[in-house]
Amino acid sequence: MVRHTSSKLLSVMILPAGVALAFQGSAAEAGSAASEAVAVHEVTHEVSYQNDVVPILQQHCIRCHGGTNEAGEVVVELGYNMTTYEGLMAGSDYGTVIEPGDPDGSLFIEMIVNGDMPEEGDPVPPEQIEVLRTWIAEGAQNN
Repeated sequence: MVRHTSSKLLSVMILPAGVALAFQGSAAEAGSAASEAVAVHEVTHEVSYQNDVVPILQQHCIRCHGGTNEAGEVVVELGYNMTTYEGLMAGSDYGTVIEPGDPDGSLFIEMIVNGDMPEEGDPVPPEQIEVLRTWIAEGAQNN
């Protein structure tokens, strides 16, 4: 009789675990399918430097990195002039800040995400940060 009770107890414990594992497996498959769909979308979308990146730079960065102040003088903080593609890619007094193909290794993205830039004005919205990240991930091309 003890055997019957322990096997009954064991089945009561295993059944919920089995149901949980089955559910977890189907949820993981669904999540994986959703991730693949997003990844395919990101790969097929090419971000344009001229059409997508420049407007973000003009809105949030140029004021301090290549714009003119009230006296009409060009302001280039830290030697970083973002008014041209060449200037953007050349970087600042401290070296390059954009690593083509590597948004996570780009100081440019890190400074924006951490809220260090822009120092003045509104922070860069998440959807614009994603445009910049995608552009860098795609190789930071002058397109």
